[in-house]
Amino acid sequence: LRWGDRFLCDTCHRMSRSPTSEASGQPQWLTTDDGVRLRYVDRGQFNTGAGCVVFLHGWSANGRWFDRNVCISTQVRVVTMDYRGMGDSAHPGHGFRVSRLAADVRCLLSELNLDKVVLVGTSLGFTVIMNYIELFGTERVAGVAFVDQSACMYSKPGWTCGAPDLSNMALVAALDALLQTDFPALADGIIASGFGESPPSDSEHEFFKREILKCDPRALGALMYHHANLDFRDLLPQIKVPVLNFVGGATKCHHVRGIEYIGEVCPRARNVTFEKSGHWLYWEEPQRFNEEILQFVKICFAVASGGDEGS
Repeated sequence: LRWGDRFLCDTCHRMSRSPTSEASGQPQWLTTDDGVRLRYVDRGQFNTGAGCVVFLHGWSANGRWFDRNVCISTQVRVVTMDYRGMGDSAHPGHGFRVSRLAADVRCLLSELNLDKVVLVGTSLGFTVIMNYIELFGTERVAGVAFVDQSACMYSKPGWTCGAPDLSNMALVAALDALLQTDFPALADGIIASGFGESPPSDSEHEFFKREILKCDPRALGALMYHHANLDFRDLLPQIKVPVLNFVGGATKCHHVRGIEYIGEVCPRARNVTFEKSGHWLYWEEPQRFNEEILQFVKICFAVASGGDEGS
């Protein structure tokens, strides 16, 4: 390991030993163009010249899912946020569509005047990024990384590689019914499905359950109906920026082939498989994930600055 890599690994280890301790960074707030107050944390601002990563979390999660990854702010700028209706952001009565979350990301990038960013989207974060690209192009974006999400969740003629437990509207309706009647029990299931071969520890389960239950269940239901129905197979080949696509080899949430498909059809993409990890592979194997992201940021920043992908 180079000295910088060793420093990164040691820092990440110290910051991630306890899943209940707040990773370094001062929470801040922005108000979106439709008047919703969102929480975000901006770390490593002095490293902007080396690149910037914006982590976008999954459904029912928040920015703290990346507590084991934000240590890369020793080398690059890192921003996390909580979507509306999740984490410590406001719980408004509107805007629970993926397109609105994409607009909220644009508000964040504008608020911080960020450019040449690498958007890292886990699960729902994939659909947020895809909506962002469809609505705004790759404005301000140098590259994108996707984590354990199928290109299309619903089963359709010729496509059976989506989400086994959410492959049609009836299954989504059943999820929504449980959300509204027994949210704590559903939270237990969400946590179990997030991990791969190794189950969560008691402290991890406690941490994630507490954070999941911060969400507005009505918002989660409305958002899942929209999220699960989206199909981006036509847009993926049009993405012009570099793409890094992470696959959980032991994922319980999607068919592996549906995840791998993304890296196969994007023109400048690479698949990376974490064989023993699941949907939350970035939490399960943070050191490897962080190293992959840092290398990818270096490539994206070089390309955005006029270099090539071999730089």
